[in-house]
Amino acid sequence: MSMNMNRRRLLQAGVGAGALGLVPGMGILRDAQAAGTGKTLITIHLTGGNDTLNTVIPYADPQYALTRGRLAIPNDANLPKLDSRIALHPALGTIKSLWDRGRVAIVHGVGYPGFDYSHFQAMEIYWSADPRRTTYTGWLGRALDTVTAGAASSPVLAGTSIGYGTPPALVARQYTAPQLPPNPAWFWLPSGGAHQEAMKRILSQPPTQTNLFYDAFLRNAKSAITAYETVDVARDLRPGVDYPAGNFAKGLSFAAQLMRTDPSIRVITMEQGSYDTHDNQLPRQHKNLAELDAALKSFVADLDMNGLSDRVMILLWSEFGRRVVPNANDGTDHGSSQAMILIGTGVRRGFVGSPPSLDPATFVDRGNLPMQFDFRQLYATLLDGWIGVDSKTVLGSAFGRLPVLL
Repeated sequence: MSMNMNRRRLLQAGVGAGALGLVPGMGILRDAQAAGTGKTLITIHLTGGNDTLNTVIPYADPQYALTRGRLAIPNDANLPKLDSRIALHPALGTIKSLWDRGRVAIVHGVGYPGFDYSHFQAMEIYWSADPRRTTYTGWLGRALDTVTAGAASSPVLAGTSIGYGTPPALVARQYTAPQLPPNPAWFWLPSGGAHQEAMKRILSQPPTQTNLFYDAFLRNAKSAITAYETVDVARDLRPGVDYPAGNFAKGLSFAAQLMRTDPSIRVITMEQGSYDTHDNQLPRQHKNLAELDAALKSFVADLDMNGLSDRVMILLWSEFGRRVVPNANDGTDHGSSQAMILIGTGVRRGFVGSPPSLDPATFVDRGNLPMQFDFRQLYATLLDGWIGVDSKTVLGSAFGRLPVLL
């Protein structure tokens, strides 16, 4: 019987990779997989710099309409109001319904000292959790190194990226996070007896501990093979609900399939956008947020249907917000702090921080909203309270936790 068929039958029966002897020493992840209770963090990067002032809207502040002018979202019956001061963008009906069900927390004013307005530098800072940019590893990669410490080999898909590249947030010293396409049909390895035997040899081969290049190749090869084995099972599972068209929605559908297959998955990263709205912002942002919201509607319904909702936390983030005052092209330029959104049954519904003041006297560098919370406080909260690793080990320092989790 082929290796893939053995694994397929064991996974379909709910048995983890450790039972095959292919990935020995699963440690705490094997326990989580056996129990089916491992928690998963899904980070969705709204690429390009989302204008959160028009996403989480201080509609009751008279300065909002005055400052935003033509870019102000109308305060009318279509505005999804969360309370007497804050509303969501009209395209975010699903997130509003999840708020009503107690599944959304919003953190105002997330940023870091000495803000950088470059896409590349800002992304690097959020990926590494190091504003000084002195490390090559990512915050999630370091978390996965901690989660998998003591395992003889990396567990199957402890963390992965679904999309068209692996973000530096997943770069680790030891764990290799595979990059998976949004459509599982696009991910394949050669079949046949010779290839199966070659894969067996790779999986059983220990690292040399002396040849760093070969050991890195070995980790990457093992990561690809073990990822393929899980994908090979996951792709046969039909989605629990219909998803919209588009690769982002396909990616979320695939994420649900993976979690149904292998409960040891702890981290999934994705991207959606682009939100770099220097011009013609209103229709462009509306289109992007509508795509996000429609995909989330199907994804949450899929999780609910398959009993996975209590395992999943979703973080919506961007590399920066946008400037308060619009530019001359009906757009906004790169800003500083932003509102970040958490979605899941494990959140403490509500707001953390104060709605942004739109009094120009409170603006900081280049007419931007001031920071209320260091983003590493939110990271620390998710590391300690959701992923279950010591945030000080991952972040290098202690950061106060935010009251966003139950």
